[in-house]
Amino acid sequence: MADKEYLLGNRARELLKYTNQATKVVTDDVSQKDVRVILQKIAALDDIREVKSICQTTIGQLDRKEKDGFTKAMYRCYGEDMRLIAKGIVRDIHAANGKMFATEYNERLRLIGKVLDGCSLLLEYIQIVQDMGVISLKKSEIWTKKVLDVKYMTASWKKNDGARANKLRSDEEAKQDARQVEVVKTAIRQYNAEKKVQQT
Repeated sequence: MADKEYLLGNRARELLKYTNQATKVVTDDVSQKDVRVILQKIAALDDIREVKSICQTTIGQLDRKEKDGFTKAMYRCYGEDMRLIAKGIVRDIHAANGKMFATEYNERLRLIGKVLDGCSLLLEYIQIVQDMGVISLKKSEIWTKKVLDVKYMTASWKKNDGARANKLRSDEEAKQDARQVEVVKTAIRQYNAEKKVQQT
């Protein structure tokens, strides 16, 4: 793997790891264990004022609880797709790099194009979930930078490989043209030779 593609592969893996971490499901539900602890505290109190105080403190803590993250519904709607897109980016970079450029440049360029499409779609999803308040602005900025790192490196890869592919195509077309010219010349020589034989 060339150095740039190796670095791109590493960045894509970082993006996949971050995407998996950023799309973890969080819930506002209080667990049975939490409820049990709270009820035990309340049951141990003698004064109704202390009961009220514990209840108010608990409600305050629940209200302040971090809300940033995917609910189960949001994960099914967006998070699951985001993980699949990030996996696809890693897979397509690996597959493109495995293609022999001299003979499979069209397939390689197609896979590189899929990576760019995946990056664009993932950026769109990040913007949507940030607009909906599923993730914070800070998380969206970190995530976006990771996607853009992969996207810009992939765009550079496509530009370089596209230029190389155009040269290979031009060389192949020149060879085909030369072969066609040679076929025509050979046909003319044969015709002239046959005509000469007929005249003698």
